[in-house]
Amino acid sequence: MSNQTKKGSAIETILNVGSGYFISMIINLTFLPFFIVKIAEQDVITAAFIGVVYTVTSMIRSFFFRRIFNKIRI
Repeated sequence: MSNQTKKGSAIETILNVGSGYFISMIINLTFLPFFIVKIAEQDVITAAFIGVVYTVTSMIRSFFFRRIFNKIRI
């Protein structure tokens, strides 16, 4: 099993972080409006829940890109 090249790592990182930006925008526009009141009240449980949603989304996205780049070995 060969290691990923520096170029491959850079491309994977750019795609992962770049897609993360767009995915977070979609979440912001579709998911956060349901929590406006709780966010305004600075509810800790709501803040933790939203943090979990973003963290899980990020982990899934990172896993997806890692698997793709392991298969194509750029």
